[in-house]
Amino acid sequence: MAIVIVVLVVAFGVRHVSQERARRRREVEYQKALQSYSGVLKTGMTRRQVEEYLSAKNLLFRQLCCVSVKEFSRGMYDNANDDLVKIGQEDVPWVCSENNVYIALEFLSSQKDSLPRAEPSDKLKDVTIYHKLNGCLDDVLRGCWLYREAPVEGVEWAL
Repeated sequence: MAIVIVVLVVAFGVRHVSQERARRRREVEYQKALQSYSGVLKTGMTRRQVEEYLSAKNLLFRQLCCVSVKEFSRGMYDNANDDLVKIGQEDVPWVCSENNVYIALEFLSSQKDSLPRAEPSDKLKDVTIYHKLNGCLDDVLRGCWLYREAPVEGVEWAL
């Protein structure tokens, strides 16, 4: 019995180390993608410029409100949707159907609307890595999947 327990503990340890190495390799790739996007897409660019770049590179993206808590500045309002470009996937917890990794292109708006939206004049605020769990039990129960993510009109996005 003791031998079985030792074998199980060793097997679990080997599996854990292997998974951690794979996670670190993926994180290095995510950082490379972030550097690539940040090198081209600069703070202050308009949404139109950013999305024209993405379209020219045939990069699919979707929009999501409020990737991060946004701060207001004079004449700029934090009610712009952000663009997301999927760059990877992580292991999924049992309560969710997806664990996606994105490059988040965060925007500030010059409009004073109460509802988040995307306007060509929105200004790029930041380029970050964004991890998002999708299809989670609590989202489905609250119906959040109905309004939190909407694909960009006219763009089909394969998961």
